[in-house]
Amino acid sequence: MHVTYFIPGPMSRGPLGGGELERRRGYLERHAAPGTSVSVRDWPRGPASIESSAEEYLSVPGLLEAAPLLEAEGTGAIIVGCFGDPGLSGAREVTAIPVVGPGQASAHLAAQLGSRFAVLTVVDGVVPAIRRQMRGHGLDGFLSEVLAVDVPVLELRGRRDEVVGELELAGRRALRNGADALVLGCMTMGFLDVARDLQEQLGVPVVNPVLASLKLAETLVATEMAPSAAAYPTPRKRLDAATV
Repeated sequence: MHVTYFIPGPMSRGPLGGGELERRRGYLERHAAPGTSVSVRDWPRGPASIESSAEEYLSVPGLLEAAPLLEAEGTGAIIVGCFGDPGLSGAREVTAIPVVGPGQASAHLAAQLGSRFAVLTVVDGVVPAIRRQMRGHGLDGFLSEVLAVDVPVLELRGRRDEVVGELELAGRRALRNGADALVLGCMTMGFLDVARDLQEQLGVPVVNPVLASLKLAETLVATEMAPSAAAYPTPRKRLDAATV
């Protein structure tokens, strides 16, 4: 099977450069099941990183345009390359293949691992958006809180040691406040590959959204499952005509 990790913005043109796409592809390939190939694609338009609801909305057109193209190229599943799941419902309407939202996948997994989970994310600006996101997925009853480490997305890799320390502090605070599972609320944070170390330090499950979405994508393809056409019906009008 082939899985595409789609970044709805021009990451390769930003400060991380094109090498970041290859680094992410290598990480996904290392954790993929035998027989799974992975590609990482970005989009020439949209925000370079997503740290607000406004930037989430700006990233949606790229996903809606790219999803049918990726399906036509033969990919078996698409992973939305943002924890906020921007454009998830729309992408499911314009394709017949699985489209996985990392936030949805991670939160549902965390809800099975504990009674209340906390999301550890990047900056305060995304905290309200994640709360709304969890409410939209019907998981607000499982959500303990959302805590930010105050490090922008594009600085996470360069400040890795600092981020790990801040994540541990935030995780311990969340546990004191009643959480018994944690979710990393940023895909770039997931690619730092720190979840296992945090899990050992804190003694509770720590969900990496990169791996949660990859494994769900593989499962959906392997079991020949895709989102319901009754829940995500194909638009009756052509999207290009509808936007004129």
